[in-house]
Amino acid sequence: MKKRGTRLAAAVVVALLALIWLSCGNEFRPVASPIFPPGGDPQAQREAIAVNNAGGATGSTTHIDVSGDTTVASHTVGQGPVHAATVSGSPIMFVANAGDDTLSAYVTFSAGATPTTISLPIGSVPVFLNSTEVFRMYVANSGLNTVGVINTSTAQLTDTVPVGNNPVALAELPNRSKLYCANQNDGTVSVIDPVDKVVTATITVGAMPSFAVVNDTGAFVFVANYGDGTVSVIDTATDTVDPLSGTLTVGAAPNFLFFDKSLRRVYVTNSGGNSVSIIRTDVDPRANPPVTVPVGMSPLSVTALADGSRAYVANSGSANVSVINTSNNTVSKTIPVGTNPVSIASSSDSTKVYTANRGSDTISIIRTSDDTVVVTAPTTAPQPVWVLTVP
Repeated sequence: MKKRGTRLAAAVVVALLALIWLSCGNEFRPVASPIFPPGGDPQAQREAIAVNNAGGATGSTTHIDVSGDTTVASHTVGQGPVHAATVSGSPIMFVANAGDDTLSAYVTFSAGATPTTISLPIGSVPVFLNSTEVFRMYVANSGLNTVGVINTSTAQLTDTVPVGNNPVALAELPNRSKLYCANQNDGTVSVIDPVDKVVTATITVGAMPSFAVVNDTGAFVFVANYGDGTVSVIDTATDTVDPLSGTLTVGAAPNFLFFDKSLRRVYVTNSGGNSVSIIRTDVDPRANPPVTVPVGMSPLSVTALADGSRAYVANSGSANVSVINTSNNTVSKTIPVGTNPVSIASSSDSTKVYTANRGSDTISIIRTSDDTVVVTAPTTAPQPVWVLTVP
């Protein structure tokens, strides 16, 4: 009963993050730990990768070539995958399989690669991955209130760090000096020293923190507080809520954040307010409060083009994407996509945008030159819940 309760709680957590999956002792299960071979030059290739949850069953990843709009690979991963991230400067990708307490790891641009399975302690329920390092990947284990440390060369779990109640999101500083963990059930952020692998500070934020991002300089961490419609701004020099920016009011039920490096803005999807809030980080927020833009129903994810011209919002409730003109912060177009788009990502060359359509088991490929869907690709397992682009 304890394990079942943990699974149900985890399902609620991930629903608040992106409404993306509906699944469901401390014995550790060792696995073989191969050393990953060199993956080639990732700059020569670009892919969009969808993580397919399969309703908590054995999932997969679907790889689409950015230049050709074709599916070029598919990999079978663990049960109920919910998130994925790549190693900094590397084509190695890790997938969090919440349904069976494992991670899957493989070289992204190798079509025939067989993923390595990394088993976590039973009851871990991994839900989020993040790292700015080459040799370590971090995983938020929502079921055991820990952050796991993975050696990316050997594909081994080397350490676990106890954090707050129900960790759901991670954000590491660009200089790799600190890792921030949002703990949803106790309204805190744990600050982890990656070298000593200990918590050095616990910061109180708003109610039910659901996501976190770091700005380009690493001076601030932004935390979306789902429960009270705010974003907490953490000063990373002092590990306190910044006295100047403080806590910013956004829309209802903020669940996702995206930092736009080009314009130095934070985009916030307000899933309960049918809006996106835009926070400028290049000015004093006291004189420039967040701008809120109405979009479609139940927005769950947002991305911005690298060229700074537009932002794209996945509206899960209205099966479309809102295109925000960043020069005047207004919606310039609404693009129909598949059913229940829950995640969105843009290519590094600003030519394509991809949505993971959970309800229709598809990926919509949007051409940004005219903001038109050019291909609707089926996924290799049902219920795509996360999409990312590499490099």
